Amino acid sequence: MANDDTEKNSEDWVEVAAAGEDEEAEIIAGLLESEDIPCEIEGPPSPWPEDLGALGVSRVMVPPDRADEARALIAERKKDAERNLSENLPE
Repeated sequence: MANDDTEKNSEDWVEVAAAGEDEEAEIIAGLLESEDIPCEIEGPPSPWPEDLGALGVSRVMVPPDRADEARALIAERKKDAERNLSENLPE
């Protein structure tokens, strides 16, 4: 039995992102951590580099009270990345 509040509360954490590759999940987690949003990556380790559907997905989890903030931050960064890509495409 765990006395640590973080372990106890992490069972109630919610998913804010899912990634087919561990590296993508790590990048998302790094973004959240850089904004002081606690997060964990859940997902079974896989010997295959490809996404294997639900079995190959890494989920980025945060406390419920930080989920909206985390989702907004992820959406903002995704929009920035898409805008940067479209601006740098050759005409």
